[in-house]
Amino acid sequence: MANLRISGLAARPGPSLLSVPPLLRFLPLSIPPQLTLSQRINRRKKAKPPTDPNKPPSKRSHSSTRDPSSPSSSSSTPRGPKRRGAYTDETKKRNTALTRILKSCIRCRMNRGRCNPDESDPYGPCLTCKSITGPTLCKMPCYRYIITDASLYREQRAPYQVYSRRWQSMDIIDIPKNDWASPEIRWITVSPNHIRLPFRFPVRKFTPVEGDLLEEQWMTPHGKKTVPVPPYALADMHATAADMKEYVERIISDFILSTVGNEDLLLWETYTKAFRHIGSAKTPEERSLLGNTFRLWVICRLISNPVHICGEDKLGGQAIESEDSLHNGKVPMPMIMTAQFECINYTTFLRPWSKAVLKQLNELVLAKRRDYWLTIYYAMFVLLHSCAMMTRRDEETARQYDMKTRYANPESIRAHHTGAQTMLAHFHFINKGVIPFSLPHNVAGRQELAKAANLTDEQVNFVWRTATLAHDPERVARMRYVRERGLVGHDLYWVSMLYDKEWAPQSND
Repeated sequence: MANLRISGLAARPGPSLLSVPPLLRFLPLSIPPQLTLSQRINRRKKAKPPTDPNKPPSKRSHSSTRDPSSPSSSSSTPRGPKRRGAYTDETKKRNTALTRILKSCIRCRMNRGRCNPDESDPYGPCLTCKSITGPTLCKMPCYRYIITDASLYREQRAPYQVYSRRWQSMDIIDIPKNDWASPEIRWITVSPNHIRLPFRFPVRKFTPVEGDLLEEQWMTPHGKKTVPVPPYALADMHATAADMKEYVERIISDFILSTVGNEDLLLWETYTKAFRHIGSAKTPEERSLLGNTFRLWVICRLISNPVHICGEDKLGGQAIESEDSLHNGKVPMPMIMTAQFECINYTTFLRPWSKAVLKQLNELVLAKRRDYWLTIYYAMFVLLHSCAMMTRRDEETARQYDMKTRYANPESIRAHHTGAQTMLAHFHFINKGVIPFSLPHNVAGRQELAKAANLTDEQVNFVWRTATLAHDPERVARMRYVRERGLVGHDLYWVSMLYDKEWAPQSND
């Protein structure tokens, strides 16, 4: 497989990605098997072979035949902790049942303590948090967020039904044989509109059925406009899914450059450092988390950016000439292909990779190791920024199809926002009330920062640089503006909350 390609680096002054080792060295082509196995696998115990009476007894067998009444029998190897029996205390029994419904709060889970809900106010702070008085390491309120429950993308049960009603789930199912209008296989090349990253795959002409959208639509000040699109679809969805895996690995660095290369310096410098950290992180767990995070991030960009046909064979499609269209000057990819790619992306990439990222991130957070702080920050920064971009694209889709709601998928976007707040809550809890980006820029502050997160000199310089950017008066004013006006799709809306001294959840309407 080819290494990651870097192109157009002159588009952005500042750090270059050329020094980044190819991501393929650190990322497997598929989710590691251990991430997809169930937590518990019941295996049948192997039968012990019969004892040979002529063989002398081993030390272990000799010790196991001791008289249980002898004093030495009490020093035998323990068989493990005893299993807890049923609670006899009715209060504990009720609290345990209630906790299973409400979930443990972050403080109790992180401290591995018992979370006791207040029966008189079950949705309020738990009794453990209420009992905390005086100065504490972390004064964060009682939040019942769990990282593995977070949503990292705009979840859908089926492809957008406006495109086609052929698929009622995200299962990868090819168009039935009887629905093909021609046996001819044609090859087309497509690319996201905002960057030239071609992807080639076979297509075939199909016979439309009721519900298949055969036109590209967009809104103008004068009403809705349309152009016809040719009735072609993916000839083999499973083969295209396999090719997509290699394509994703190949385009990560290009997508970083095209997406944040000309944006805010805070975004650009954090992304490049996070990408390099895949090769410099100390543990395989950190490298795997960041690798999977970027792979998931790329798929989120692919499903949220319009795609056009850029090869020689345009299938007879027309270029759109309208500044109000996202496809201005381009030939849009047929809508039914968009529905097919949604099935591929959700089933093959989004769902398994999201599960892997959440599991790995949760493990690093619960480990409470200071060495993991920077990796956790990098991962959360990328995921929070992705949330903003997904939100912005969903708003654009709602306007494109003249919907009456703010979002095309309001429930999914709301769940995505809850997931963002889940990550922020955990990030601020592990900071223990000390914001690394607020430490003084002097020798003492540098030493405290290096000790608090076990950082190298280069990493300390990055945190200082980030603090400078985050506290720049102009950028602070911009962050305040987008948050006061609820511009949830703005690039700085979610990431700005990483630098709050006293963070609190935002309204999720």
